[in-house]
Amino acid sequence: MSIEAGQTEKTGLRLLSDSGQIGIVKRTDNCHRINTSFATMPTIYLSSTFEDLKDFRQAVLEGLRKSEYYLLNMENYVSGAQRPVDKCLKDVAKADLYIGLFAFRYGYVPPAQHQNPRGLSITELEYRKAQELKKPCLVFVAKEDAGIPLTLVDACTGDNDRGEKINALRKELLTEILTSQFSHPHQLATLVLAAVKTQLEQLAHSADETAQPSDVPSPIIWDINTQGSPYPGLLHFTRKHASVFCGRELEVGEVLDRLRQPENRFLLISGASGSGKSSLVEAGVLPQMENGGLSSDLPYTCVRMVPSQGSHLFDALVRPLHAVVERAGSSAFELAEKLLKEPQSLSKQLQVMAANGLEGASLVLFVDQMEEVFTVCDPAHAAAFLSGLYQASHEGGLQVIATIRSDFLSYCYDHPDLLTVLKGTGHYPLGAADAISIRDMIGQPARRAGLTISDKLVRTMVKVVGATPGSLPLLAFALQQLFNRRIGDALTEEVYEQELGGLAGAIGLHAEEVEKKIPTVVNVTTEEALSKVFAPLVAMVSEGQPTRKRVRKDAYEAPWRPVVDLLIKERLMQGEEGEQAEGLVSIAHETLFQAWPSLAKWVAENQQDLFTLRQADMQAGEWERHGYDPTYLWLNPARVRAARQAIKNFGKTTSPVLERFLNPAQELITVLERPEVSHQDRFQIGLTILQFGDPRPGVGVKDGIPDIEWIDIPGGKIRLEEVDHVFTVKPFKIAKYPVTNAQFQAFIEDGGYEPDQEWWKGLEHQDLRSSAWQEPNAPRENVSWFEAAAFCRWLSARRNEVIRLPTEWEWQQAATGGNPVNDYPWGTDWDAARCNSGESRLNRTMPVGLYPQGATAQGVMDLAGNVWEWCLNTDENPEQPTSLDVDDSDAPRVLHGGSWLNVAWLLRAADRNRLHPTLGDFNCGFRCAQGAP
Repeated sequence: MSIEAGQTEKTGLRLLSDSGQIGIVKRTDNCHRINTSFATMPTIYLSSTFEDLKDFRQAVLEGLRKSEYYLLNMENYVSGAQRPVDKCLKDVAKADLYIGLFAFRYGYVPPAQHQNPRGLSITELEYRKAQELKKPCLVFVAKEDAGIPLTLVDACTGDNDRGEKINALRKELLTEILTSQFSHPHQLATLVLAAVKTQLEQLAHSADETAQPSDVPSPIIWDINTQGSPYPGLLHFTRKHASVFCGRELEVGEVLDRLRQPENRFLLISGASGSGKSSLVEAGVLPQMENGGLSSDLPYTCVRMVPSQGSHLFDALVRPLHAVVERAGSSAFELAEKLLKEPQSLSKQLQVMAANGLEGASLVLFVDQMEEVFTVCDPAHAAAFLSGLYQASHEGGLQVIATIRSDFLSYCYDHPDLLTVLKGTGHYPLGAADAISIRDMIGQPARRAGLTISDKLVRTMVKVVGATPGSLPLLAFALQQLFNRRIGDALTEEVYEQELGGLAGAIGLHAEEVEKKIPTVVNVTTEEALSKVFAPLVAMVSEGQPTRKRVRKDAYEAPWRPVVDLLIKERLMQGEEGEQAEGLVSIAHETLFQAWPSLAKWVAENQQDLFTLRQADMQAGEWERHGYDPTYLWLNPARVRAARQAIKNFGKTTSPVLERFLNPAQELITVLERPEVSHQDRFQIGLTILQFGDPRPGVGVKDGIPDIEWIDIPGGKIRLEEVDHVFTVKPFKIAKYPVTNAQFQAFIEDGGYEPDQEWWKGLEHQDLRSSAWQEPNAPRENVSWFEAAAFCRWLSARRNEVIRLPTEWEWQQAATGGNPVNDYPWGTDWDAARCNSGESRLNRTMPVGLYPQGATAQGVMDLAGNVWEWCLNTDENPEQPTSLDVDDSDAPRVLHGGSWLNVAWLLRAADRNRLHPTLGDFNCGFRCAQGAP
């Protein structure tokens, strides 16, 4: 059986080099690799009987495939009008290398009238034909211990003269020619691989020695006067470059072969950065598909999208499909917004679009740089987008080809559809180009453009590129620079070595020349300008692994846009969708992260900040996707501060979601609004927001003075329990929270306990006592009435206002929200979830303000539970003006509100407690009022 060299469309063989020469074949999957330095193309014909050697053939085929050679099985012959013997002998005639496997079965003998007068089997006829035509023959003969079943041995079955014919042939082969013998399938595979390699090397050496230079010039199909350089530089080859896209014919054929398989309607091409994935598809595969290279019966409409080229992922999808969407009767903008809201409808919408907007063509969607789905786009959309594409591709009307950097393949493992693709033939890994391909990439575009380039220069560049992974963009850039500095029509070694400094130096030299122009367009240093330009364009996926981001040009402040324009003009950046203000811009290619010295230096200096911002962006997306669940917030203050500092360093503007995410204290405060939050969770939230510096007004200190948030309380009439008197309450102000530890500490640090201070005049001086719980945002407890009164005097002096303790009728008016029927700040009925009482089981105070559901109608917090609060007046005869005297009387003073260890009855607004003014306990605190009592 042979591989027919003429059946390109069926088998994916590449027959001719770009110069028209035929070359040696090296095969991977269903495609041939050609060495265009040879004058003939060796094709491999594998001959053997089948049933007896089936396992041996399979081992040989597997071994050849692993070594990037490929042989078709006998089953690949399709039915037709030809007789098998005629077909086989024609293939032998076309082949350049014959491999024969012989065991103990002679095989089928065609009748004499079928040009077989000697009565030879097809297997022997193939061998004799190869000898007659002087083909290189590699012959392998089975040993007696090869384990061939007796049912497949002619001598045992009586077939073919009881084995005489096969025995005679075996004897000839073992004595007359150089033959290898085998016993086991994998031993045979090893022998075949070694022999094939040696034979092909000999053929190649022979071809190199006899090859004559061609005097026939290549046809010029690229006009440098109108089309410019045949090399795209750092940008990838696009469809307009299809005629000069060379060196990847094998891979193009392999991809087309994969696409012909019905199960591969979603094809994923992976490869290292700089391996040429985008060029392979857009300049190689898509033009072939559009020109009937996949199916002559079905026209294709091919569209390229890049995930980040849109306001969101679905916008990026719809933009290049604008014309198709409009023909299908929809609005592109409205469709994008609909998909954003209903991502699960993507498959259906694509099918409608394909059915109504393509005029009978099949849609091929090229998702270029698919890693951006995971690294740049909103994570909330990624899974739905990819699932929709996969579903639509397998439900008809759409084929998807996606490229992804191989170092991002791990993202695909978490997506079930992509994992299915990776497990099958729908994943095509693009490896590094070999030396022959690189030579074609360099030489063929030049010849097609009427340019000359010396063999020595080609060999030099091939050697450098082959030793530098991911360097194809550098190669194209260097070639573009050689084109720009050409001498006549020649790309010369002198320019390459002396002016450009070789492949590695070409970009560095160009970037240096461009950077010298920056001060002419902006009045700052080059370093500062580049820093402003780089900051939005770089994302650090992991430490030391940068990737590109795309941003709108108008996201830059006006002074930096001329720098962006300059870098686009000089091809160090690229503008997409035009170069207008709203166009997208990005680093021209990821290769520049190493090749552009200034960019490499900037990334190295800022990689930690970049990585922190990348993590923050991703986690903020996860937080949003999970409905702003607080468990997805960053609760490490150092981490949040690092992200904020990075934003400040880069001068970046943040999205609303990221801005909220990096303000976790405020988000946790919002969580407190949920009634279902437990007492323990509220306590933890209070401690957490403290780590960030509790941002709530009225809780902390400003400029060394307590920051009191005052709440206006309306006037009214109040009747106290056990007191036969109605008190008139004038409108006044009361603090939103009890005095906190942080606020009381300001009093201490300002000499609050020095006995000669004016605020202690007329009061019994107290020695400082420690609070039981010292969190700065917790209420100060273990405070006597004298200490509370002294604090109010001190604060009055510092704020130049009248600040005091509230009277108990004022306190009760505030605690009922001005409605006398209320027993509690929130209403008439007890609710243990609204305050910190004995029922919370915390057995301690809570940071202030953690129960917004327990606030009064005016917004005063913590008037039930947490700590008892001192009032201004004495317990006895409160209706008498003397009860309000601030003096050293030992008359008991009143407390209201109950505390963390009390039951509901004691937390009523009307409940009165009393204590000697010198005493304080771990459940006694206070809050301030303002104005004359």
